[in-house]
Amino acid sequence: MTSVLLPLRYAHVWTTLGGMLLAVILILALMPNPPPLPFAYNDKTTHALAFMALMVWFSGVIEMRRLPMLAICLVAYGVLIELLQSLTESRQPELLDVGADVAGILLGWILAIAGLRRWCVWLESGLQAWRANEKR
Repeated sequence: MTSVLLPLRYAHVWTTLGGMLLAVILILALMPNPPPLPFAYNDKTTHALAFMALMVWFSGVIEMRRLPMLAICLVAYGVLIELLQSLTESRQPELLDVGADVAGILLGWILAIAGLRRWCVWLESGLQAWRANEKR
């Protein structure tokens, strides 16, 4: 069986941090009174930005050919959040939130294709160069 993850030195770190991002987003989505952001925002913009960030994050860790499956999984995650919100007394599920999630996923996919999917490679290369310089 072939690996879904790219051959990165710190792939386990990047996937763990990605899992933590997923958890933070879920917690914020289900909180009765999430903390206010320090800037003016629109709820749909927040959804789109969060899912764009998730798409770019995980595109840096997985093989390019797996991006369609990643997109499907993120859409399912957005739907799950809305379903869980329907079980709370303080949050309201909205179909438009899923639409904003999908918009963010598509934007993240475009950014990944444009080159941002290489963020892990760039970061690990920089860390390797920094470590080599430290040893001198």
